[in-house]
Amino acid sequence: LLGSLAFGAAADVRYTTKQGASSAAITTTNWVKGKRQRMEMVTDMGTMKTKTIMLTMCDLHQSVTMDEDLKIYYVMPFGEGAGKSEGKQDSGTITNIYTVKDLGTEMVAQLKAHHWMVTTQTKTTGCAGNNDTTSKVEVWTAPVPVLNCPESAAYSQPTCKIKFSEQGDVKGMRAAYDGMPVKMITYQGTQQTSVMEFVDYST
Repeated sequence: LLGSLAFGAAADVRYTTKQGASSAAITTTNWVKGKRQRMEMVTDMGTMKTKTIMLTMCDLHQSVTMDEDLKIYYVMPFGEGAGKSEGKQDSGTITNIYTVKDLGTEMVAQLKAHHWMVTTQTKTTGCAGNNDTTSKVEVWTAPVPVLNCPESAAYSQPTCKIKFSEQGDVKGMRAAYDGMPVKMITYQGTQQTSVMEFVDYST
């Protein structure tokens, strides 16, 4: 495990992004090798700065969160979000409905990137809550190798069994995120809430 945590120097791909919001600036560096990824995220809130290290090991179906200062780490198998239920498990649904606009190609950070606008309507029911929300993301995606690990999205809760479904332009949504997002703008209504930009990339 300790060898895996230090695989950065032997990575196939390394890339860094910066994201700014009203309360903090976040710099994230990723090293990707095969089915594994090391992510270092530094959050700068002005008066306080924190660093988080996470290793995703898709081949072992687990992730590791590490604290370098305290010399401790926590292993989380995929799909074990909050332990096992000791009583009745309720049910709920989460449905994502996608609308996607293809806005062509542009040069971003010296990389040829495809420009997309992805609008997601999310409907939840049952123990997932009864909500209907809409989010919008403008994303520029470049053909840079990234970790492909759908297994890491598996999640369970001890008292809520959730059924996920996707509708609308699912094919377009997958195309929009096929590669490395080199720039991403998140909107709340018509107002930008955060901007993520590509800093550097190496192999």
